Amino acid sequence: MSNKPVEYTFSDEVLVEDRDAVLNSFLFQNWLAHAQKNFIISKIHFSSVDYRFKNHSPLFIKLTATATLPDGKPVHGIVLVRGNAVGVLVVLRCEGKPYLLLVRQPRFAISEPESLEMPAGILDWSKDYRKVALSELKEEAMIDATDDELIDLTGFYTDGKLDGHAGSCGLLDERIRLYAIERDVTPEELKRLDGRNQEYTDENEWIKTVVLPYEEAGKQFIDHKNLLAMFMYERYLSAQGRHL
Repeated sequence: MSNKPVEYTFSDEVLVEDRDAVLNSFLFQNWLAHAQKNFIISKIHFSSVDYRFKNHSPLFIKLTATATLPDGKPVHGIVLVRGNAVGVLVVLRCEGKPYLLLVRQPRFAISEPESLEMPAGILDWSKDYRKVALSELKEEAMIDATDDELIDLTGFYTDGKLDGHAGSCGLLDERIRLYAIERDVTPEELKRLDGRNQEYTDENEWIKTVVLPYEEAGKQFIDHKNLLAMFMYERYLSAQGRHL
């Protein structure tokens, strides 16, 4: 879809010396390229930008766009740009029973000091979902996994038609691609995987692993991506003639 040049404006909160870096960032350019395939965008106002601690690259971009559908109908243009993400459902089997290895961490936005979630993270510039999934498993759950262990739940369930599913369509651009891994473990290994702490002070992340019985975990989730992963995983098992 052809688009006329976009007019860009910035709030005073976005420093002049940072503006070119924001405009040229992978995060913004990737979102813009996808948005312009289906919408006509005339203006974009950048309200605020949060940066990564390590290299000061944009992490979250809050913007308001003046945009329309191709037929001219205006659309709601407030967007929090954060890019796509991955999540991994870690299924452990011990003595014939299924468990999930999860992480607890503070989530200020939903007022939860110990949100229960699967290992997950933001997709980086490489756009390599599988690589990021393995990296997040190592970082958050301290699990060394190989690429051939990853079960692509999103690819399986959507027949490869989608990169991921959106969590908050009215505000976030994020689509999350979901994977699973399966491990058979002994009772001793199950115990060792539970209650391990990771602290990443440069990213304000305080993470603790937790192992819960599969069904019990599902009843505790606030984060919907965990339930979506469970749903697709169970469909995956059924397609293979297997069960929990």
